[in-house]
Amino acid sequence: MSRGAKPGERRGGRKKGVPNKTTLDVAQRIKALGCDPIEGMVRVAQMAMESNELNIAGNMYKELAQYVAPKHKAIEFGFKNEEGIKEIKITYEKP
Repeated sequence: MSRGAKPGERRGGRKKGVPNKTTLDVAQRIKALGCDPIEGMVRVAQMAMESNELNIAGNMYKELAQYVAPKHKAIEFGFKNEEGIKEIKITYEKP
């Protein structure tokens, strides 16, 4: 009889999506202080744009974008033809 989890089987531990204790503590402390990190990042980005500090603004907007737009990953696939296996790599770079 084999022991251990089978491929794809989960045993024990936290359920998917449940934050760990440290993450939960930090979130509660931020809320108790009346701080909204997303709002703060938006304000920093807007002030940086007004001050023509485009590097800071760009970094803030890049961080914010991950909450509203999915990140794209590179994909790989191959095919077989008469000459053998050919590989094609397609990479998507964010504009």
